[in-house]
Amino acid sequence: MLTRSDLADLRGSPKDVARWMFWVKLRESLDPERPESLARLLPLWRAQYALAGRQRALMVDEYRRWLGEVPENIVAEAYRIAFRVHLEELLLGKLTPHNWQRWLTLAGKEHLDAALARGKGAILIFPHAGNFMFMHAVMGLMGHRYTQYAARGMAPLEVSQAHADVFANNKWRREARAAREANEDRLPITFISLDTSVRELYRCLGRNELVGIAFDGRIGQKWAKVPYLGRTALLNPGPYRLAASTGAALVPTLMECPDGEANICRFAEPIWGKDAGELREHALGGAIEPWLRAHPEHYGIWLTHCRERAAVDDHPFFTDYAPDERWNRWDGEGA
Repeated sequence: MLTRSDLADLRGSPKDVARWMFWVKLRESLDPERPESLARLLPLWRAQYALAGRQRALMVDEYRRWLGEVPENIVAEAYRIAFRVHLEELLLGKLTPHNWQRWLTLAGKEHLDAALARGKGAILIFPHAGNFMFMHAVMGLMGHRYTQYAARGMAPLEVSQAHADVFANNKWRREARAAREANEDRLPITFISLDTSVRELYRCLGRNELVGIAFDGRIGQKWAKVPYLGRTALLNPGPYRLAASTGAALVPTLMECPDGEANICRFAEPIWGKDAGELREHALGGAIEPWLRAHPEHYGIWLTHCRERAAVDDHPFFTDYAPDERWNRWDGEGA
C-alpha cells in the first residue's frame, strides 16, 4: 500500500514529469545514425521559450547587466541552442568512435597536441556554453584518458528541503538524473566530484592525461572575487592553482553550435605559467571572454540557471545579485 509519503514522492510538478519524459522516455527513441530524427524535434524549443516566463525575464536582465543592452532575438536564440544541446545530450550513451563525427568537428586540435607534447598533462578549461558534454564524450572516444570534474547526483536533502522550488527531490527528478548519469557512465571517461581527493587530478596530469574543468561551475570549497564579463564574479581558483603547481597546460575549450551544422569543439592556444593569477587572466581575458562576447547566445541559459540559484549558498555567480552579504567572506581578485 502506498503511504502518504509515497504519494507525495510521486506527485511532482508538471515540469518534473515533463523532465522525466524528456530525459528517460524520449532518449529510448533516438538514434545517433539518424540526425533527421532530432532535427524534427528541434522546433519544440519554441514551446519551452513560450513557457519560460520568469526565467526568460531573468535572462533579459542578465544580458542587460553583461552587454548593456539586449540584442534582438538573443533570448530566443539562447533557448533554441539550449534545447538543441539537451536533445543531443540524449545521444551520449549511444555515441561510438565511429559515429561521433556526425555531431562534432574539431578546430585547433594542434593546440591540444602541443599541450600534451610537454608530457605534463592538460586541463581543458571551459564555460557552461554549448554542447560541452559532447566534448567530454569525444575526448574519450578519440582514445584520450579524460577525467571530468563535475557536480553529480541530487542536491543534499537539507538543500532540497530549504530550496524546494529549485531542488525538488521526487521520483521524477531522481529517475531523470539517474538516466542522465547512467548514459554518461557508458562513455570511456571518468567523472569525479567534490568528494574525490584533489590528489586524483594531480595523478591524472602526472600521467599526461586530460582533465576537464568548467571554470564557472558552482561546486568547490574556495572562491575568489574575479572581474568577469564586466562584473564581479565568484570563481573557483582551483584550475589555475592546479596548472601552476603541476606545470600542466591550460587549454581554453569552446563549444560552438552553428545553426544547421555540427557542433564545433574549438581548442585555443595552450597557456603555461607558474602564477595562478596570470594564468586565470590569460585564459579568461585572452580566450574565453572574447569568444563569449562573439557568441553570447550560447551563455544565456547558464547565466539564468545561476541567477535562479543565487540564494542557495554563499557564492552566487555574480555578486551584484547576491541576496545577502555572505559572499564577502571570500578573498579578493587573487587566484
